[in-house]
Amino acid sequence: MKKVLFLIDTLEVGGAETSLVNIAINFNHITPVFIHIYKGSNLKNSLINNGIEVYSLDISRGYRFDEVLKSLLPLVKVIKPDIIHTTLFKSDIIGRKLKKHINVPLVNSLVNNSYIKERYSNLNYFNKLKLYLIQLYDSYTCRNVDLFISNSKAIQNTNSSALKIPLNKIQVVHRGRDINDFKGIGIDRVQKLKDEIGIANQTILLNVSRLLARKGQLDLLKAFKTVSETYPDLLLLIAGEGQFRDVLQEFISKNILEKKIILLGNRADIPDLLELSDLFVFPSWYEGLPGALIEAMMAKTPILASNIPENLECLSKEEAVIFKTGVVEDLEEKIIWALQNPNEMMEKAQKARKSAIEKFEISKISEQYEKVYLELIN
Repeated sequence: MKKVLFLIDTLEVGGAETSLVNIAINFNHITPVFIHIYKGSNLKNSLINNGIEVYSLDISRGYRFDEVLKSLLPLVKVIKPDIIHTTLFKSDIIGRKLKKHINVPLVNSLVNNSYIKERYSNLNYFNKLKLYLIQLYDSYTCRNVDLFISNSKAIQNTNSSALKIPLNKIQVVHRGRDINDFKGIGIDRVQKLKDEIGIANQTILLNVSRLLARKGQLDLLKAFKTVSETYPDLLLLIAGEGQFRDVLQEFISKNILEKKIILLGNRADIPDLLELSDLFVFPSWYEGLPGALIEAMMAKTPILASNIPENLECLSKEEAVIFKTGVVEDLEEKIIWALQNPNEMMEKAQKARKSAIEKFEISKISEQYEKVYLELIN
């Protein structure tokens, strides 16, 4: 079988990392091999347990591209891949440098809206300049890439424009999830999880995402504070970790919401959390293709989502309640509507699950990836 080498920054739990691991595990016609460059290997055992080779360079954080290349070259020559597929910015740049020494097709993933105006508008002058220089460097070096795989049409369009990539050089293949992970855990296990977290007889709102400003979690906290004054039995759970934790924790403490909002950190039991939750709220300002949203769809958890193109590529207004991105008052209104209309929310959730199985079931996504690789090799 043909061999694809996946080069990625880390194997920490994240949307791009988790999706790529799940896709590779389900290959039938391609042999995957993974190298993660920097320290961080939470997902490594999932690959090893499925018979996939993983190499850890464990280089300290930073750019240090020449150091990485020196360690990488002998390893790649031993692996002898038919394709090298890189994911996330640092790995993309390293892969482009590597191509000068290893003459095999190079694929890059497009998973983020890195250069959209919304991101620039939230930066100070120095950071705007820094991002612009990175964009120029990214655009110049991406000429060495043979093919890009974008996880959404929205990402395809924004990156094509920002990096001057011809649209016909970008294939769109969505992220996927295994429907078998979302078949229910039973009443006893739900109760055990509630006891572990400390949940009483409460209505549970859940958000799953990295703790970053662009994920809109501060909007959610502000809306939740107002709504919980009218609905005191609400509990908000946020699963994920990131650099925005201190900001969120400060808001929680300042507004004395410690008993109503729990920051769970990284969790390995997202399907279980989705099952015990009454509403899934996803207020991101911009995304790639949101894996957490696809998981909520598959779990049949009623959804409220911001009206960004990436979310709307996953689901429609018939499958979720959609609110205006960054507008806290609209989010408040939509949460209240959802609480007052549980039957309508469940109807939407059932439609969302059906749609997710049709569009995002992992075996279908893995098959699409394999087709792209084999066509590129041929």
